[in-house]
Amino acid sequence: MSRTLHFQYDTLVEFSTPVREHAFVLRCVPPSFPGQEILDVTLDLDPSVPYARQRDGFGNLLQIGRANQPHDHFRYSVRGTARVDFTRRRPEACLPVFRFPSDYTQPSAEMTDWLGTLSLPPGGRERAWALSEAVRDRITYAPGETGVNTTAAQAFAAGCGVCQDFAHIYLSLSRQAGLPARYVSGLPEGEGASHAWCEVWLDGVWIGIDPTRGLRADEGYLRFGIGRDFGDCPMERGVFLGHTDQRQTVFMRVSQQ
Repeated sequence: MSRTLHFQYDTLVEFSTPVREHAFVLRCVPPSFPGQEILDVTLDLDPSVPYARQRDGFGNLLQIGRANQPHDHFRYSVRGTARVDFTRRRPEACLPVFRFPSDYTQPSAEMTDWLGTLSLPPGGRERAWALSEAVRDRITYAPGETGVNTTAAQAFAAGCGVCQDFAHIYLSLSRQAGLPARYVSGLPEGEGASHAWCEVWLDGVWIGIDPTRGLRADEGYLRFGIGRDFGDCPMERGVFLGHTDQRQTVFMRVSQQ
């Protein structure tokens, strides 16, 4: 079912003392992917500095810039409209990297043993969904218990995590189960913060699964970036000169026209 989505994504990073020579790489502008057409989009930066636009090897859009002058905050705001219609998806090739473990998804012996205890159905679609349900039964959603550097093995051992951890655990297990899968970062319909989910390659098409919510990622999900894991598609990365504490505030809204 085709949906036209209006989206807004605002991130404010506040520094306790001014920083300078701030080099950044953003992936905060959603690309047009198969089944997702970006109709219009604007990006505002504060401080307002020039930036270059590039694509990475996964097709994600990069915004690369540098704020040289001292500043006590950094804000990027994205607004736009997208049409999402999965009936328009076309068959895609699967990169070999989506079949094998990555830095965040290297399985532990505990994970491999647990996967061996599951009675997964033989069909690809049924297996992908059953594995998502099994992960939700095994892992508890617990904000603050993990961080951006937590691996799938660490979150699995702890038995808890957030959407990034659910996605990494699911990716690790699905690849072991013979299902090529990739990480997706983006925004679901509603208000709050950014989200992470997965896509599984089935019959030549990427199918979205949200193991955190136990849902199929339908036309209410807007993709900003894809990759092997979080390390391939963070919304923001940067380095700067200065000794400072940071506080980040994020707000997003996705609504259907």
